[in-house]
Amino acid sequence: MTDDAWVAALRHGLSAGEFWPAFQPQLNLASGHVCGFEVLARWDSPQYGRVSPATFIPLAERCGVLHTLLLTLMADACRQAACWPGRFSLAFNLAPSQFLLPSLVDDLINTVRNSGFPLARVVIEITENELFHDNAAVQQVLDDLKQHGMALSLDDFGTGYSSLTRLHSLPFDEIKIDASFVAALQGDAQSLRIVTAVLGLGQSLGLTVVAEGVETAGQAALLHKLGCDVGQGFLWSPAVPAAQAWQLLQQWGEEAAQTSMDLSPFQRLHQLEALYQDSPVGLCFIDCQMRVVSANPRLASYLGVGLDFMLRKPASQLFGHEMTPDLMAALLRVMAGEACEPAEYRHQPSGTTFLIAHQRIADAQQQPLGVSLVVIDITSRVEAEARLRQSETHFRTVLELGPNVTWRTGPDGLVDYMGEYVDCPSDASHHERHACWLARMHPDDRLQVRETWLAHLPSKQPFRIEFRILWPDGSWRWMLSRAFPALDASGQVQAWYGIISDVTTEHELKLRVAALEQQLREWQPSPLC
Repeated sequence: MTDDAWVAALRHGLSAGEFWPAFQPQLNLASGHVCGFEVLARWDSPQYGRVSPATFIPLAERCGVLHTLLLTLMADACRQAACWPGRFSLAFNLAPSQFLLPSLVDDLINTVRNSGFPLARVVIEITENELFHDNAAVQQVLDDLKQHGMALSLDDFGTGYSSLTRLHSLPFDEIKIDASFVAALQGDAQSLRIVTAVLGLGQSLGLTVVAEGVETAGQAALLHKLGCDVGQGFLWSPAVPAAQAWQLLQQWGEEAAQTSMDLSPFQRLHQLEALYQDSPVGLCFIDCQMRVVSANPRLASYLGVGLDFMLRKPASQLFGHEMTPDLMAALLRVMAGEACEPAEYRHQPSGTTFLIAHQRIADAQQQPLGVSLVVIDITSRVEAEARLRQSETHFRTVLELGPNVTWRTGPDGLVDYMGEYVDCPSDASHHERHACWLARMHPDDRLQVRETWLAHLPSKQPFRIEFRILWPDGSWRWMLSRAFPALDASGQVQAWYGIISDVTTEHELKLRVAALEQQLREWQPSPLC
C-alpha cells in the first residue's frame, strides 16, 4: 500500500471518527489504587482493521494532521473522563513537531476547558529527544503549560541524551522509566542499577517516578521496594476503551490525595549518618572483600582506634588477633547465606567482651553486598554473670553440704520446689525429690503432717511441725519443718517458703530431760530416822 493511499485512509478515518482514545491505568505501587491513565491513540479502520500506532503516528506527523489527531483524542478522552469521580490524572503525549506550533498552548488549554476536565489533572508527556529541538521554545511552552496548572512528564527517561542541567532547569513533575529497563530489572544487574539510580534522581529532585512496561508481580514488588511511586503496564491492563477503563477505576479504587514522602538517597544518607553517629552500640559495614566500608565513632572507641583509621582496613586487622579466626569464619558463613546467631567474642588487646550480630546484606537480586555488624560491649554483663555464677555455686554448696533442706509451695499448699538432700540423685526433678522425701517419712507421721499442713493454710500464719525420716544408715531421725507465707499488697498468700532441719539431737535431749524429770517425780526420799 502506497503512502498516498495511507494518507487518504488516515484523513478519511480522522473525519469519520475511526480514531478513539484508549486508557492505560497507572497505579500507586504502595496502595494499588488508580492514580491516573495514559491516553493513547487507537485506529480501527473498516478497510485495514486495527492499525498500529507505529504506523499511523509517523504518517500523521508527515502529512501534518498529528496535532488535529491529538486535539480530537484529548477532547474525547477528557469529555468521557470528566464524569468519572476521583482525582486521577490523564496523560497525553506530544510529538516534537508540535512544540513548533505557535498555537500549541492555547489549543491544549481550550480543548481541555471545553471538555469540563480540570486542567490541573492533565499531564503532558514529552520524550527526551524533544529537548534537543529549539530548547528556548520548548522551555517557553513548558513554562506556559505549568502556569496554567498542567503537570509535565519526561517520557522514556534514560534512552535519550538529556543532561541533568536541563532536567533541573525545566519544570517537570515526573519522569518515566523506559520499559526496556523494567523488562530486564530482575535478570540484569546493570538494568537494576540504572533503575535504582533513576529512582534516586527522581526522589532527590522531588519528582514522581513512573515505571512503564510492568508485566510481572515480581517487577512491581521490586519497584515498590526500591521506592518507585507509580507503575504502568500489562500486569494490570493494556490500554482499553473508556467503558472498560471506568470499570477498572471502580475495581481498584481511586488514589486519594496524600502528602508526599521524602524517600531520596539524600534523605536516607542523612538518616544513616545520624543513626551511625548517635547509636549507643558499635556499627559497621564490611564489603565482600572483607574491608570496613563504614563504621561509627562508638565502634572506633571500643577498639581503641581512630574512626578514619578503620575505613578501608581489612576486618581481620581491626578486631584483634585472638578473636579474628572465629569472627572471620562467621563473616564468611554469613556472606555465603548461612544464618549465624549473635555470638560473644573476646577482644584480647582491650580485655573487652563483645556481643556481635552479623547480618548479610544483599541487593534486590539477592547478590551479596556485604555484612552489617552490630557490636555491643557486654564486658560488665559478662563479669556480673561470672560473679553471679560464683555466688550461685557458693549458695548451692552451702545448701548441699548443710543440714537443711529448702522447699516452696503455691498458695494451694502443693510443693513446686524441693531442695537437694542426702541420698537423693542430684539430677532429680523437684517432683521426684518430693516423692522421695515422702517415701522416707515414717508411715505414722505422713498422714498427720499432710492433714495438719492443709488445715493450717487458711490461717496465713507461720507453720511448724516435727516428723520422722528414715536415714540412709537405717535409723529414724527427727525433722522440724517450718514455713512462712509470702503475702502480696492485699494480704493474699502468693507462696509458702519453708526449711527442714534435722532436730534429732535436740529431740533426744528433750526425751532424756523428760525421762530425768519423770525419775525425779517418781523418786521418794527415805524418812528421816
